[in-house]
Amino acid sequence: MFAKLLPIVQQLGAYLKMGMDHYVTLKAAGSDASPEVVAFFLREKMNAWNPQVGGKPLLDNPIRDAGARFLAGVAINFVSGT
Repeated sequence: MFAKLLPIVQQLGAYLKMGMDHYVTLKAAGSDASPEVVAFFLREKMNAWNPQVGGKPLLDNPIRDAGARFLAGVAINFVSGT
């Protein structure tokens, strides 16, 4: 089962890195780097991502939204050290 989830976990890690990079870029530019802004960015990046396990889709739009918000929060907390 873990072998089936590994690509999904790797992609989540890639989205987390994107969120951290976006947050750092926004902060460096003096722009709004709120969790909502980072989540919106990640949600747009995740839009076409449709992971499946055993042919069953794992994401619908509400779950994708929640995942983007979660990753944004983790990214900001990780980078800001809070």
